[in-house]
Amino acid sequence: MFAEEWPLMMFTLISQLAIGSFIILVFVRAFLTKQDAPMAVKLTNPGFKAVGVLMVLSLIFSLFHLGTPSGAYRSILNLASSWLSREILTAGGFLVFWFASYRSYQKNNASALGWITSLIGLAAVFSMVNIYSHSVRPAWTNVNTYIAFYGAMLALGSLGAAAMIAYASKGTEVSSSVIAQLKKVNIIAGAAVILPLVYLPVYINGLANGDAAAQASSQLLTGSYVFLLILRGLISLVGAGLLFYAIRQIGKKTAFQNWVYGALVLIFMGEFIGRYVFYGSAVSIMIGLN
Repeated sequence: MFAEEWPLMMFTLISQLAIGSFIILVFVRAFLTKQDAPMAVKLTNPGFKAVGVLMVLSLIFSLFHLGTPSGAYRSILNLASSWLSREILTAGGFLVFWFASYRSYQKNNASALGWITSLIGLAAVFSMVNIYSHSVRPAWTNVNTYIAFYGAMLALGSLGAAAMIAYASKGTEVSSSVIAQLKKVNIIAGAAVILPLVYLPVYINGLANGDAAAQASSQLLTGSYVFLLILRGLISLVGAGLLFYAIRQIGKKTAFQNWVYGALVLIFMGEFIGRYVFYGSAVSIMIGLN
């Protein structure tokens, strides 16, 4: 993988972590407020703050991918035809609306801003996906790209939100209503991890039956990258399983927070490996042409 793609890879991963975490926190806040409003505020407000830090970090990485970071503003001038411009607009818009939502949540207001911000975040991920699905690399012009990016958003977001809630719960007795919400988050994380793994054989088989560039990508996935694919799957499954174990430890002497943090690290490692393979295995249809 070329060195200039590393900042881009980190931008996509961290921004999807931020967006996914925000969306999960909005849902947890909404459901938990109906049962225990003070607890909902205590457990989600720190997480909303952390989302902004993560999004700013991701945008910093994105600047390093541009040829001239100081000229980044010019990349937004082609909204009518460029998915890159739309990505910049929606990612920047998510950060702006995050700030407005964060201020609203800090004042304990149950406004529509959180839901609007979530939709903008989903649009940002959609723009990211379409940058790749409209490329000259058959490995990217596939439904697998949607599954990979939205799957990462939900997997990272579920673990990110769970870790933020766990951190905020230190010194607090975790109620049954909070445990119930964490169990729902765990289900989302499990589904987000399993679906891409289930679709992987279908994806590779489709590439194997495609053109020369697609076949070359298939050979990379079943050859040079097969170990990384297996490792990614195992790490991600263990991460989702560790969150399940952590939730079962709530109320016991063992600090469940550490298990949640460990689960987040494993999920991020799994998605990092998956994204590395995503970039490394994509072969352009232009390669080999005169």
